[in-house]
Amino acid sequence: MRRTGIGLDAVSLVGQLVEGSSIMLEWTKCGSVERQPGMVSGAWLFRGTRVPATALFENLEDGASIDEFVEWFPGVTREQVLDVLRFAEASLAIAS
Repeated sequence: MRRTGIGLDAVSLVGQLVEGSSIMLEWTKCGSVERQPGMVSGAWLFRGTRVPATALFENLEDGASIDEFVEWFPGVTREQVLDVLRFAEASLAIAS
């Protein structure tokens, strides 16, 4: 079990997001991501980068740790990752 350090199991969270693919997260309420027209096809990106937020969930699903993700995607901070995970967890709690 990969723990995020914020009291949630990242693999479980990713599983819920993947299984519940119809769940739409309201990214405008998460300060660690941004969307800029014309950048990466309008995807939600980690603020100040060209890294899509979805890349985090895909990498966690494939078994990566948070530290590995941050290492592989320069410009993304651990704080941003934890903020996105907290936001996703809270959004899922509201949706259920």
